[in-house]
Amino acid sequence: MFDVDMRLVSILGLLTVIVVVSLVLDYLEMLRRPARLGMWVAILGIIAGFVFTLNAVLPNDRFYGPVVTEVATSAKVVALTFDDGPYPPYTGQILDILREDHVPATFFVLGQNAEKYPALVRRIVDEGHQIGNHSYNHIDFLKANRATMADQIDRTNRIIKNITGKLPRLVRPPHGFRDAVVMDVMADRHLKVVEWSVSSRDWTNPGVDTIVERTVSGVKSGSIILLHDGDGIEQRASREQTVKATRQIIRELKAKGFKFVTVDEILTKTEE
Repeated sequence: MFDVDMRLVSILGLLTVIVVVSLVLDYLEMLRRPARLGMWVAILGIIAGFVFTLNAVLPNDRFYGPVVTEVATSAKVVALTFDDGPYPPYTGQILDILREDHVPATFFVLGQNAEKYPALVRRIVDEGHQIGNHSYNHIDFLKANRATMADQIDRTNRIIKNITGKLPRLVRPPHGFRDAVVMDVMADRHLKVVEWSVSSRDWTNPGVDTIVERTVSGVKSGSIILLHDGDGIEQRASREQTVKATRQIIRELKAKGFKFVTVDEILTKTEE
């Protein structure tokens, strides 16, 4: 776990300076004895920057703080999660499928979209699904200062509570990106950071069969699946492929004996 209250961009900036200075000193032959120290410092700086960045973007990495990507359980349970909504007509179509198949899911909503479509947010809750915070308008938290991040989260929390009467307990940073400060902002609000263990990259619209195959082949007991009912705040791209894939994913995983639960419910399996 990384506890230093320093932004990733600042760390990368510092490492860049170290790399450049080291290369210049090596070029001027000022740090070449006994073993080209300048070059090796530059190489280590590049490697460190790569590692710090990977730790910020890989969903299952806990370097900057605790995140949930899956749970270790022998129970054949799996959690479906949907990002970036609500987004008509696709969110409603997915809710229709979930209702028909008696499947609960977790929706990480954008505050701006929730403001536009409060009826869809209410429907999500009324039909037994869970809602999480996905920021207000999907900005990159690695590029935002603490005050901006706090406003994004707090504003979305207020919107969700005004619509549903309840504050969310879960958060998923946009793109899943986080550093030490992002994690600290979430901890201050007692929000559990939820990433994922299975992603089909459905937002690229690779085809229904591809979405299904990438998802089903990656699932195991305790998996958290990432899908998208929305398209950020742009709301331009079609999510028809995800809608069709969702129905097929549910049927194939049920045939394998999996039970669908919300993120809160799957976390109880770890506690048990």
